[in-house]
Amino acid sequence: MGTAIIKGLLTSIRPGHANSDDFRMEIYACVRFQESFDRVQKALGDEAYRVQSATNLHAWSQAVDRADVVMLGIPPAELKAISENMPLCKSLRGKLVISLLAGTSCEQVTDAFVLNDKGNRASQFHIIRVIPSIGAQNLDSVSMIADTPHAGDEQKTMCDWIFRQIGSVHYLPEELMNEATATHATCNALAMIAVDAITDAAVAEGIPRSQAMALAAQSLKSAAGLLESGMTPESLKESMSVPRGITINALLDLERGQVRSATSDATRNAIKYTRNMTNQTSMS
Repeated sequence: MGTAIIKGLLTSIRPGHANSDDFRMEIYACVRFQESFDRVQKALGDEAYRVQSATNLHAWSQAVDRADVVMLGIPPAELKAISENMPLCKSLRGKLVISLLAGTSCEQVTDAFVLNDKGNRASQFHIIRVIPSIGAQNLDSVSMIADTPHAGDEQKTMCDWIFRQIGSVHYLPEELMNEATATHATCNALAMIAVDAITDAAVAEGIPRSQAMALAAQSLKSAAGLLESGMTPESLKESMSVPRGITINALLDLERGQVRSATSDATRNAIKYTRNMTNQTSMS
């Protein structure tokens, strides 16, 4: 996800563009191995030269010292390793720390930072929890931001500006972030399965694969645009379902396959799984 965000920011904020006249952006990719940074560079393509590497904990601390904003995109289980690195924790003081950790609250992140630094107060850390989507690399992220008191107005404004460069921003109470994250993940999974299944079926009936995939993907995108404009699933279904029509018969086939109940079950199970991640982080 970090690479997708970097790619989106580099696309949005280019040297010489209007939105970069008074803004100088330096990006450090803090990874554990050079091979990881090589993969980041490959993904960024022609923009890779604008990102510098930090491939060990000492280099991480140096990069954080220079930074105004730190995006924390490690697996939640590795948060303890950050908390045990005193120089790095000290470097994080006073910075805007944007946590991308699934199933991990702002309070849990703050507690990890101050765990081995008893002289610090939690108020010295400015934590904002954000769950973006992979669409960030195409400036089409759906970024969910937790509305919490763990950061000041200045930090919140900066975070909002960053994620509006790569897509839309939606605010939620932090107690609903796990549910929203799971819902978003399930929707992505369902969309991928739907596009794949429709593509295979169309190919089996003679449509070239590239055209079938483009048709399925664009159809989903068009439907999403109609929902965003104010239509409901019911009104969209009604407007497309003419008597003896193709759409209504396809919908009935889907209902016979229990797609609706399977999707609901998958969403609720994903929410339960995300809640369990929170509990495991609390116990670790």
